[in-house]
Amino acid sequence: MSTRSAVKPSELYTAARIADALVYAAGIAGVVAGGLLFQEGYPGFTLVAWALTFCVGAGLRLIAWSAKGVAQLLERTDALVDEVGHLQRRLAQSGPPSAPQQVDPDRDPYRRWGGFH
Repeated sequence: MSTRSAVKPSELYTAARIADALVYAAGIAGVVAGGLLFQEGYPGFTLVAWALTFCVGAGLRLIAWSAKGVAQLLERTDALVDEVGHLQRRLAQSGPPSAPQQVDPDRDPYRRWGGFH
């Protein structure tokens, strides 16, 4: 994956804000369209207009919610990648791990009996 086509969390937050604004615009358009159709004597079309704009608004709200969630996941993933890099650098500076300690075969390695037998 190239870095030019990668989506930034800030872009997703902006898209979510735009989708939120479109939710309100769709709601207002539905109220206006429904009101005009009702005044003209088309109650069936009024209900259809309100139902369609409600569905559009709900879909846009879900898109906004999803975009915010993906942006948060991207931020957390970036933070985890930074932490793993930091841990790798710290382990590289501390040197190789020490040799494991030898366990006395007569003793219980899991200390199930308190190690006194």
